[in-house]
Amino acid sequence: MNNKYDIAIIGAGPGGYAAAIRAAQLGLKACVIEEDLIGGTCLNWGCIPTKAISRSAELLREIKHSSEFGIDVADYSVGISRILKRKDDVVSKLRKGAEMLLKSKNIDIINSKARLSDASTIETDKGSITAKHIIIATGSLPAESGVLKIGQKNVYSSKDMLELKKLPQSLIIIGGGFIGCEFASIYNQLGVEVTIIELMDQLLPDFDKEIARRLELTFKKRGINILKGEKVISLKSEIMTTIELESGKAKDAEKILLCIGRRPNTTGMNLEGVGVKIENGAIVTDKNFRTNIPNIYAIGDVRGDFFLAHIATYEGKLASEIISGRNPVIDYSAVPSAIFTYPEIACVGISADRAKAEGIEAVTTKLPFAAVSKAHVLGETDGFIKLVTGAKQGEVLGAFIFGPSASELISNFTIAIRNSLTVKDISATIFAHPTLAESLLDVALPKDRQAGDRL
Repeated sequence: MNNKYDIAIIGAGPGGYAAAIRAAQLGLKACVIEEDLIGGTCLNWGCIPTKAISRSAELLREIKHSSEFGIDVADYSVGISRILKRKDDVVSKLRKGAEMLLKSKNIDIINSKARLSDASTIETDKGSITAKHIIIATGSLPAESGVLKIGQKNVYSSKDMLELKKLPQSLIIIGGGFIGCEFASIYNQLGVEVTIIELMDQLLPDFDKEIARRLELTFKKRGINILKGEKVISLKSEIMTTIELESGKAKDAEKILLCIGRRPNTTGMNLEGVGVKIENGAIVTDKNFRTNIPNIYAIGDVRGDFFLAHIATYEGKLASEIISGRNPVIDYSAVPSAIFTYPEIACVGISADRAKAEGIEAVTTKLPFAAVSKAHVLGETDGFIKLVTGAKQGEVLGAFIFGPSASELISNFTIAIRNSLTVKDISATIFAHPTLAESLLDVALPKDRQAGDRL
């Protein structure tokens, strides 16, 4: 192991990994220090494994509805151990690929905790290293409440839920945000009795209200119990766990999933000791990811902003470019988000309400998937696309999708916003038919050619 680097990156999740690769491409000697597994939470205990399990749940749903497509499945069974094995195989394959790519770029991987002894020196289990620049990319950890703590009997984190060897009969999910709704959707499809308890007055707080309402209706139709505006005041665990709510209600379940958000992971590195400024638990940086210590940078969740893996990746690449002396454009005008429930949800840009608050005259156009040919072919006609555009120029300001392949479709609108495209640009484009993607064309059609006018 070397002990001198141009860039030392603490954390090998999406942000740290991307920063290291970009640094190597720019000719800088880099190392990543990771106390756990390459890929961080996203690859090992978040984005990838949950989607692998979600894929199994999706196939189960298709089997249950196969008769609608003229195919009768006489018998099937759900093998949770095999579902988890496939999940582990997918994660392992991707992690090994990531490790091989880092090594192929001559990036040193140091498996260790990291502690700063000064602004340029990091203590590891393998010895001290010095670096001209340090990037903190340690991500985030599950948030906890005053009453509920992960590790209490029958109280699990999202990471813990991915390791359950047996499906519970019943599950209470504390928190109806992105993570809670994704797990609710997965476990409901796998046959578990699911209850969501949400403190706010809607699922997906601060998200588009119409989509939140549609998701709630869909969940209830599928048998998911939803309690909104409820605060947990106590928990008692024996064989079953009883949750008592401030309203006086009580609910029993075999397992409890606590997912009330995430918090920046800033502990154990002696950041305060070397003078790095931290506010509200997050590392404070300028617009170029630089902390108050000139050679120390922070990217991703640890900054306490977006809490999105793709933003960490984006910032990691840019941080290495800035350190190398380049002056990249940093643009957050088109940041997509995707929620892998069934149906899927995705958004990018601003809503009509946000546009109004910012003094922008905007128009909202809505297209139901029932008007899209490919949606009928797939048997997935539930949902809609909302497009927010400027009233005068027709520039794309935002898009909100509830329906099939929302996570894939949103990228098209992201490109449109990032490149200042208008509805005229979109409607003048030829899309393959029949596809879900041509729904972009339909929702952008001029008023004299209403969506759904063609087959």
